[in-house]
Amino acid sequence: MSNTYTHGPLGPIFVRTALPIIFLMAMNGLLTVVDAIFLGVYVGPDALGAVTLMFPLFMLIVALSTLVANGMASVLARHLGAGDIARSRAEFVGAHGLSAIVCALLISLFLAVAQPLTLAAANGSQTLAHMGWVYLSISVFSSPIGFALAIHSTALRVEGRVGLMAITGLLVTLANLALNYVLIAILDMGVAGSALGTALAQAVALIAILIFRLGKSSPLRLPGLDWRYLGTGWAGFLALGAPSSLTFVGLSLGSGAVIFMLQTVNVANYDATIAAYGIVMRIMSFAFLVLMGMSQALQAIVGNNYGAKLFSRSDRALVIAIISGLIYSAGAEVLLLTLRGQWGSLFVDDPAVIAQVAHMLPLMLPLYFFSGPQIMISSYFQAIGDAPRAAILGLSRTYAFTLPLTLCLPLVFGETGVWVVGPVAEFLMLGLTATVLMLTARKTGHAWGLFRSHSAATPAVAAP
Repeated sequence: MSNTYTHGPLGPIFVRTALPIIFLMAMNGLLTVVDAIFLGVYVGPDALGAVTLMFPLFMLIVALSTLVANGMASVLARHLGAGDIARSRAEFVGAHGLSAIVCALLISLFLAVAQPLTLAAANGSQTLAHMGWVYLSISVFSSPIGFALAIHSTALRVEGRVGLMAITGLLVTLANLALNYVLIAILDMGVAGSALGTALAQAVALIAILIFRLGKSSPLRLPGLDWRYLGTGWAGFLALGAPSSLTFVGLSLGSGAVIFMLQTVNVANYDATIAAYGIVMRIMSFAFLVLMGMSQALQAIVGNNYGAKLFSRSDRALVIAIISGLIYSAGAEVLLLTLRGQWGSLFVDDPAVIAQVAHMLPLMLPLYFFSGPQIMISSYFQAIGDAPRAAILGLSRTYAFTLPLTLCLPLVFGETGVWVVGPVAEFLMLGLTATVLMLTARKTGHAWGLFRSHSAATPAVAAP
């Protein structure tokens, strides 16, 4: 097997790996926006509201899918990097087994509690509850397709088939856009058309990848898999996938906490504030996609080189990612703040909403430039299989800082307290990251708690 990550200059490898992932994520973000436009224009505000109300429950599906796929990615990258193809195939099969169990549990949970949950989310509205239940039911019952696609596309990234991964991702997005238009605008299927279009597009992409895996160019080709290993690697997948999975859960909880506290402090002009908050979150989500693409590229490169014991290469890849993350996050902060008065007008023409967006951004972004390096460091620990440190750095921002601060600061500072949670959490994360690295350096002897090739205990391994 020829490993594209363990040979050649790391700078170009990082760019070639990150760019397709970033492009793919941007297309997924575009799909979310366009789908909302289709529902709003062709169905009505109730449909858009119903889908929005199902966001926390839908994020549960995404979180569970990420739990399996990202956990597998860390394990698989190190085995492929070490050239252990037999173990890689066993772990790949095991990811399918864990996905099947998780999907079965998800469907069982849906059947047990979906009706009362959707009614509660709709605040008693039968119309919104019914639309939400229809949308969520299709998403849940088609989840095995999405889980399988996540496993196979993630494996493509780890194998170094980033181009093919990007092509299949683009196929999903374009097919989804086309199907959603036909099902929603032409066939008038409403929210069912939105969910069904996603499921059908995922099925098309999955079939394309499975056809590729019938060939001989992949170490994970289907004819070479032994399906008796369906129970392999579950503990490692769950431990290493938990930080990424819980991050998605945290996004849902964080948004809910913001809305709850805005109601608690009785913010003036509530409708305009909520609209502005939605705009800011969409802008920042698009900005975050680039950092996520970088972190996934880092995970693939570091995992393979670390597994191959090429520690000097894994160290250099981390340096490239940290510097890239710092430059990008600083540039994004400057751009977002410089144009803070114009961002709102891209979405609405309401002066109150536009002014509120311009008011929020300077309060939310003062320390945003720290986020890039911190995300790269957390992803590095996940890539090398250090689950405890990956969990501490990956989950603390949301669960230890952002959620508690969101529930406390507004009680003291009113509405302003909601918006300054971000920079306060970022500052606390900076201190936590420094503490974790300092303790790691003392325990392992690795320079800065990160660089193994400069460790006092482990000699550097020359890169090819």
